[in-house]
Amino acid sequence: MISKVLVAVDGSNNSDRAFDLALDFAEKFGANLTILNVSEAVVMSAVPQETTGYPSGSTSVVTKDLRAIQNEILSKYVDHAKAVKPNLPVSSLAKDGDAAFEIVDTAKEGCFDVTVVGHRGLGKTRERFLGSVSEKVAHSAPCTVIIVK
Repeated sequence: MISKVLVAVDGSNNSDRAFDLALDFAEKFGANLTILNVSEAVVMSAVPQETTGYPSGSTSVVTKDLRAIQNEILSKYVDHAKAVKPNLPVSSLAKDGDAAFEIVDTAKEGCFDVTVVGHRGLGKTRERFLGSVSEKVAHSAPCTVIIVK
């Protein structure tokens, strides 16, 4: 039985397609949908200021701006879900850190039945060197993973 679906979003086109599939999938199975956004940039803004060259106190401003962007991304997806599937139970989560690790960790902690991710997100340069987030999630998640192109 599928009762909990996790979808990771980052605002990319593949993320949008993954989200649309997750919406339909959750509705079909009568499952709860949780929308997750992981900000790797917030973690980077926590680097000591003397190593970044930013003026003292500026990283807290950067962190607030990044958090606002993250909340804006999540709001966009939640609002869309409520507009097109008003009876679907939807919640959202914002996390900071390595995207693949946080997606897998959330899937484990939340006992999700299915995790949906886009094939490629916004971090294309990083993925060339370190491997794609979707690949890492597919190999490490404790549940079924659907990768959407």
